[in-house]
Amino acid sequence: MTQKLNTRFKTKAKANSRSRKRRNKMNKIDKKPSRPPQATRAYPRPGTKYFNILEHFRLHGTLNKLEAQSLGETCLSATVADMCSDFNLKVTRTFEKAKNIIGVYSRVIRYKLTKQDIIKLNAVKLRGSDE
Repeated sequence: MTQKLNTRFKTKAKANSRSRKRRNKMNKIDKKPSRPPQATRAYPRPGTKYFNILEHFRLHGTLNKLEAQSLGETCLSATVADMCSDFNLKVTRTFEKAKNIIGVYSRVIRYKLTKQDIIKLNAVKLRGSDE
């Protein structure tokens, strides 16, 4: 008895060569970025903790970790880093000793904005309120 050869393998090899050609064509396509690389965010909505921190900075200029807890912020360093990248700000950081809830002095960082950065925040807020 003679068995028929399985032709399944031949067609599979052809399919692989076709898919390789397709992949090569796809690799040659240049992708365009969907947005600019440094897009700045709009001013956040009122009531959010990000808004509270920005408003405190805009009105007072300085803030440390213990003061931020009353505003609902538990990770001030991450929020300040996001704020600096979103609005292109330069925040100065200085160490200081502050009394915590227990009454013991602990070492914390005070974040301070310059007058130019406060002007930038005011401009972004005004631009966002017009729209």
